[in-house]
Amino acid sequence: MVVNQNTVPMSVRASASQQPLDRARSRRAGFGALMRRAPWLAPTVTLVAIVAIWEIGVRLSEVPAFLLPAPSAVGASLVDNWALLMGHAGVTIVETLIGFALSAVVGIALAVVIVMWPLVGAAIFPIVVASQVIPKVAIAPLMVVWIGTGMTTSALIAFVMAFFPVVVNATLGMKSVQDSSVDLMRSMGSSQWQVFRYLRFPSALPHIMTGLQLAIAFAIVGAIVGEFVGSDSGLGYLLIVTQGNLRTDLLFADLVVLTAMGLLLYYAVELIGKFLLRNRS
Repeated sequence: MVVNQNTVPMSVRASASQQPLDRARSRRAGFGALMRRAPWLAPTVTLVAIVAIWEIGVRLSEVPAFLLPAPSAVGASLVDNWALLMGHAGVTIVETLIGFALSAVVGIALAVVIVMWPLVGAAIFPIVVASQVIPKVAIAPLMVVWIGTGMTTSALIAFVMAFFPVVVNATLGMKSVQDSSVDLMRSMGSSQWQVFRYLRFPSALPHIMTGLQLAIAFAIVGAIVGEFVGSDSGLGYLLIVTQGNLRTDLLFADLVVLTAMGLLLYYAVELIGKFLLRNRS
């Protein structure tokens, strides 16, 4: 007996056609679950692929090492000059953390002033914005003239670059509190300080942590800019020296250390933020 396709029940044909779609959805769901469990996997695979293409491309094209060293040469330079790199990295980390700490304190304090005293805030906020319009590369030589060379100059440039996102995000967070919530607390006899402590600041904490994550990245850039123009140590200073000496392998090793340091500090701030947000009252 020959079975005609028209005699096959519609439910059977629909089930058969649905099976490939279900398998595709299952594969996508499994891949998505893997990415959620191991979010580092995709960037790691991408990085390995880039390094492999870079290594093969340099070897096949025979590019001069002083123009573009192979990743293997960069790795060898990183190992050979580890003590030198770590010494300069320590200087940059100290400058970055000083600038970051100043930006956190000053930025949050300015945000409190802007929110709690609007008239004063209206006077100082344009100055805060104007400070970010001026290129920091133009400010750096002035700071060298006024303060001199060394860690202080680099730390201050890091602060100037880092405090703006803290001010903006903290101000937005404190202003995001509903007026009805403020009125309720004031009607219960809460002082302005109590409103800030128990309502405005906890509500603004997610915004503040976002600002601090941006600030740590900007602080690293500021410290490097300061080392470019007024320092005899630090990863920025080493970049200038290696560039002048055509030590491109060491220059790339410097960039590797700088990148790793930036990622470490950024995710450290992120972890601290998650801890504070999870334990806030």
